[in-house]
Amino acid sequence: MIKLILASTSPFRAALLKRAGCFDFEVRAPRIDETVVTGRRLPPSEVARSLAAQKALAVWEHNNDGEIILGADTIVRVDDEIFGQPRDAEDARRMLRRLSGTQHEVYTGIHICGDYIETSFSDKTIVTMYEMSEREIDEYLKYNEFWSRPGAYDITRMGSMLVERINGDYNNLLGLPVGLLIRQLRACGFRI
Repeated sequence: MIKLILASTSPFRAALLKRAGCFDFEVRAPRIDETVVTGRRLPPSEVARSLAAQKALAVWEHNNDGEIILGADTIVRVDDEIFGQPRDAEDARRMLRRLSGTQHEVYTGIHICGDYIETSFSDKTIVTMYEMSEREIDEYLKYNEFWSRPGAYDITRMGSMLVERINGDYNNLLGLPVGLLIRQLRACGFRI
């Protein structure tokens, strides 16, 4: 079983690692400014990977020898606009209005580093949202599940009613494409 340090406080990522059953891990909160990268003009996969790298490297600075650090970050892109986590309810409302009736992309960037490894990759899932009225958006916001969710919706809860179709890895929407992670670790020589 591989021992990982998850450089993320996302309960979804921790639950996915635990459910996979092939990881021994602990969580260490990275302290980074996520606005630094999102302000640049980078492809969305690069934004996600760069944020994941910042998280992993922030934790790596305080690592013990032999630890493998896993940083991950998820963003949403609709047209040329990138959404991270909403700042407040009004920001969440703005995001949901923008996503209403559209197709958008969800990118999760992964960065893995350790004594003898440093690699990064990303995954993309395409989500089609139903058209939402102002009343539906207001009703959804009352559930307060938009906090800490890129694009301001939680696909695992009431936000699932907003989603018409998914094309890609569902786990990617939760912040960690586990199947891809395992394959990438195997490609780096880890036995999983």
